Amino acid sequence: MLYSQGMDERQVRAIELLAEEYDYGRGSLHAHKVAELAASLFDQIQHLGLYPGLSLSDRRTLVAASYAHDLGASPRAFQDAMPVLSRSAEPADNPDLGTISYLALRSRLDDPSSAFSSIPLTPEDRSVLLQSVFWLTSSTTYSPEMDVLADERKTRLFAGILRIVDALDFRLRLRVRSIKLHGASAWLRILVRMSATADEEIDRAHRNTGLLGDTLRLRIFIQEVIED
Repeated sequence: MLYSQGMDERQVRAIELLAEEYDYGRGSLHAHKVAELAASLFDQIQHLGLYPGLSLSDRRTLVAASYAHDLGASPRAFQDAMPVLSRSAEPADNPDLGTISYLALRSRLDDPSSAFSSIPLTPEDRSVLLQSVFWLTSSTTYSPEMDVLADERKTRLFAGILRIVDALDFRLRLRVRSIKLHGASAWLRILVRMSATADEEIDRAHRNTGLLGDTLRLRIFIQEVIED
């Protein structure tokens, strides 16, 4: 099988169109806000040198994961995930959103009639994409038996970013205007500029900083700034 050199714009667009079929799980506006904020965090982490070696292909993979991160909220995604869930040795009574998103996305990537048969993802891009979506809501970070974890640290980075930015819009109120990183040797402050108070979102984001903080080996604080 011939692969591209890394995630390209055609593949990102294909995943965006795939997510659109599921109404992005919780709607287009939320998914695109998460993608915008995730890309901003990625760019600033790269600029500050907090994770050396990141590439444009990595950025595209994160954006693609942002589009697909909530697929599990769609009834169709649950239907697509059921064949695998029913074959599991220990089927989950109430699989979490990340598991359903992961299984639905995986089934579509493996569908020979999908766009990905002609523009397949590299094994690393596929792994990071799927596992980032899976780890979004998982209480632990582990790899499902059906997939190989290609790059654990990068996957932790992407899942950590998604956990924070998803939390900043989990009420679907689209109040975040921008985010800005300020770092020191032992900590990282995320300054969140809001159009209105969003205490629930800020609190939830605080509680979701652990994975990114552990990956970067920094304590992360989130500060809200209200702009008129």
